[in-house]
Order: sequence, then structure tokens, then C-alpha cells
Amino acid sequence: MKNLSWRLIVIAAVIVAAVIYVIPTFQPGVWPHKKINLGLDLQGGMHLMLEVDADKAVENTIERVGQEMRGLLKKERIRTLGIERVETVKLAVKVAEEEDNIQRFDELLDEEFRDLRIADRTVRDGVLEIVLDIPDKEADHIRKLAVDQALETIRNRIDQFGVSEPDIRIQGERRILIQLPGIKDTQRAKELIGKTALLEFKLLDEEHDVDAALSGNLPASSEILYETKEDPATRRVQKTPYLVKKRTALTGAYLTDARVQIDSQYNEPYVSITFDKKGARIFERITAENVKKRLAIVLDDNVYSAPVIQEKIAGGEARITGNFTTEEARDLAIVLRAGALPAPVQILEERTVGPSLGTDSIRMGLLSMCVGGILVILFMAVYYKGSGVVADFALMLNILLIATC
Repeated sequence: MKNLSWRLIVIAAVIVAAVIYVIPTFQPGVWPHKKINLGLDLQGGMHLMLEVDADKAVENTIERVGQEMRGLLKKERIRTLGIERVETVKLAVKVAEEEDNIQRFDELLDEEFRDLRIADRTVRDGVLEIVLDIPDKEADHIRKLAVDQALETIRNRIDQFGVSEPDIRIQGERRILIQLPGIKDTQRAKELIGKTALLEFKLLDEEHDVDAALSGNLPASSEILYETKEDPATRRVQKTPYLVKKRTALTGAYLTDARVQIDSQYNEPYVSITFDKKGARIFERITAENVKKRLAIVLDDNVYSAPVIQEKIAGGEARITGNFTTEEARDLAIVLRAGALPAPVQILEERTVGPSLGTDSIRMGLLSMCVGGILVILFMAVYYKGSGVVADFALMLNILLIATC
């Protein structure tokens, strides 16, 4: 008898817990539990087919290798006459043939860049000209990794955006299928998903004139980027050109957090970013070496701000301003926290999907299910009597427990 009472208590507790868990599906907001989410066919939403520009990931890799090589050659005092990217995915290096310069370069190549393939090597007029690239197998691996990383980055962004049970999967070699049930603001979702979110900090080239660069006299080590602002009253877009150095001083790879905060002085939202220890040290060094110079904060080749460095900034914190709305600042913080895409993505197919069944069809389906269920329960109780009632109870309990899963 004692064992029976404990069983009844456990069964009752399970039933009560299941009812409490299922209630939000029928009365949202009654309990702080998750309701059953409807799929794309029941509530509509957004369907996207993306293609990852995986070749760009290979280009980015060779660009990073080139920057790393420049730093090491300078550190080891190996004299070079130039390092440039050719044919998009190759590095052309010119090394002066003097003393043991070429020998030291070859040793550095063997120690630090043994994964690179020598595509061409010639010596002419006292200069070693060597062309390096990434082996085909390694390049294929980088492309596959770019697609996988893009999938995870997009998934993180969508999770932070708050979409319930999205369907995100890889199709083929470079395509990603995305289905977002219940999405209403499709434009905002597209911008959030498709933004590459490559954050860079670049020093302004204050030695040359911007107008001269715009006229065609552009220094080889600099580039022109624009700050785009929209006047909220007139809706006119104003572009301000900046002459910035091509070399990136710091990237968003060292970010650990990005949060929306409100400026107490101007009552405007901005994005506060925090670097990890290594990023904080780099940021502190950059600001210490460039006091009174301007540092551009660049996201996807668009300048958000270019403040003057007043003093050395320690602690690994900075802010991104840009006349944001709260929604724009929040979306920017989301993509920065989720990380940059390893390569740009292109939207190949876009559809806004309506609920194929519709509200009336869903209501009729529920009605027919209830009517059919009641008839089955009555038949079981009348035909099988006591055993039928027990079977009916077990059936309803089973349905209730399935609904909680």
C-alpha cells in the first residue's frame, strides 16, 4: 500500500509538471516556459540560399601570410625589394642578392613558411625573384573550412537574433540553406546574416592629401575608404572620404565582447568592444606610438569613425560610434560577438514564405483531431468498459508527455 501511494504521488507530479509545461502553447505568457514552435509551413517565414565565396578565404590567407612575412623579414633584417600579391592567390617576393641575404631568407622560408609552395624562382640582375602559393590540397581545405565556419558564424548570429528553431544546413560544397520561421523583418535579417563583419583598425595617412589621392595621385601604401552617414531628416546619404594606410594595425579577431551602451552626454547608443589580453597589448602599443594621430575604425571597408588618439589607451576597451539607432547598434554588436565571416556570402535565392496551411486549415485540423479523439475515447470506454477507460487514460497521458518533449 505504501509503495502504491508513492507511485500515485510520482504519477500525479509528472502529470502536473507536463500540464504546466504545455500551457504556454495554448496561453502564451501564463508560465515562463517555452511554447511549442511552429515550422515554416505553419507560421511562414524566410527562405534563403547563400553561396560562400570560398576563394576569397584563400586570398585572405595569402594576404595574412604576406603581412606576417613582412614583419619577420623586418625583424630579421633581411633586405627585400618588395612583397606583393599577384594572381590573387600568390606572393611575389624580391630579395636583394647581397652577402648572406638570400641564404637567410631561404632559412626563414624553411622554418616559418614551410607550408608554402615555390611556384617560380629566378635570379636576375642581383635580385632573387620568388613566387609562392598555397598547395592545392591545402587550398581546398581552406575553402571547406571557410564554408563550415560561415555556417557556425551565421548560426551564432541567428541564435542571438532570437529566431526559434531555425533550419541551417550546408548544401553542396559552398551553399548554405537557411529557413527562419516567423521572421517578419526580412531586410534586417538579411543584413545581419550577410554582413561580413570584418573589423579593422587602420591609421590615417596624414602625410598625403585626400583630394590629391581622389584625383589619381594615390600612394601605393594607402587606400581611400568612406564614412557613410544618412541625415535622418532629409534621408540624404553623405560620404566622407578618408585616406588610410592599407596595413591593418589591429583586427576584430581579438574581440571577446561587444555590448550596446548609451552615451551619457549625447544620449546616443554606441557599441563598446573588449579585446582579449593579446589584443589589449596590441591596442595599447598602437595608441602609445600614435598619440595625436587619427585611428580609423573600419567595418567591411566602411569607416565608422576616425577619432584622434589623445593618449595611450590601456585596458583593452574601445567604442564604435556612428549615429546608430538602438536596433542598428544591437545588430552590430551581434555580428561582432558572433565573429566575422571567413569569406563574403552572396544571396542566390530569397523567398518570403507564407503559412501554406493557413489559420483556418490549422483550426479545422485541430477540430477534427479533437472530434476524432473524443469518438475513439467513447468507443473504447463503451466497448471495453473498465479496460477501455484505463487505455484512454494511458493514451491521453502519452500524448501529454509527447507534447512536453
